[in-house]
Amino acid sequence: MKKSFLLFTLCGFGGIIFLSACLKNSDAQPLEIFKVSTLFVSNAETTVNAKNLQLFKPADSTVLVPKFELNNGAQDANGVLFVASKKFLFQVSRAQKSIRLYTNASTLFEASLPNNIIIDSTLSSGREIAYDETNDALFVANNTDSTIRVYEKVSTLNGKYVGKKLKLSGEPWGITYDKKNNRLFVVMDKNALRIEIYNNPSGIEAGKVTASLRFFINGYKINGATARLHGIAYSSQRDMLFVTEIGNASGTNFDKDGGIYIIDKVSKITNNSSILANRAIYGSNTGLGNPVDIAIDDRNIKGFIYVAEKANKKILVFGFGDNGNVAPIRGYTSTFSPEAIDIDY
Repeated sequence: MKKSFLLFTLCGFGGIIFLSACLKNSDAQPLEIFKVSTLFVSNAETTVNAKNLQLFKPADSTVLVPKFELNNGAQDANGVLFVASKKFLFQVSRAQKSIRLYTNASTLFEASLPNNIIIDSTLSSGREIAYDETNDALFVANNTDSTIRVYEKVSTLNGKYVGKKLKLSGEPWGITYDKKNNRLFVVMDKNALRIEIYNNPSGIEAGKVTASLRFFINGYKINGATARLHGIAYSSQRDMLFVTEIGNASGTNFDKDGGIYIIDKVSKITNNSSILANRAIYGSNTGLGNPVDIAIDDRNIKGFIYVAEKANKKILVFGFGDNGNVAPIRGYTSTFSPEAIDIDY
């Protein structure tokens, strides 16, 4: 994700622009002209003709509908990631143990095919992904064997390739890379309620690894004894962390027991601490059942949270300041099962 904006000041009347009038007003504030946001959604369908990649543009429209949909063959699609600086789009196919790369994703259309497909026969359950553009390294959470896979010089890879394996003590699901501080955030699934942070992740050698810092989310525990963390997003600009919890993946109330933790002042968190989320979005009005992934628009006048809600087949949008049993600002009901989500702005 990358933000882009242009600052300028204009004064106008009757369709005529008066620059001199603007210059005389020393108190005038520059206007922020924002780039149109694009939402990328990866769907988990395994049927041959399923639209496993959807693009919503603009993402912050009052009516959220796909601009177009791709049947790109990525069965059981999982992690999706757009890299604005390089115009890359990565997408994981869990069923095919592969990673698709579109090298000029800014020109995607309905019939687009990936430029490269990386096939890793050992990638048993590829989930969320993150990218270190400085080192051209792609990270993939593989939950079933408790590893983070690292694909070095990933933009040059095509065909069969086995990524470097970082062995963790837990089952990773959601991951996100903090470019500003060169660190990887990792969410641990299966009742762990734990977040781990790895500094300089591209420089970590293969084998068993230890987190640079880890902490536990306590206090709210939205679902009592059942708590499964999944999606994660971090705003370095606001030093805020957003983590989703799916509760039960199936069974009674599985489509009603999800939530979102919002944590402020992440830089103040100490190693092995148990922290209380500053806010938690959960309850019957939220529509959250299995919120498997999350993306954020942290621009000053935006502050939107986008959620891939798998159980109810929806994309839901909340605000940064939301708390408790609140209804989404807007949403989109899909015919597919959204599994992963990312945003460009």
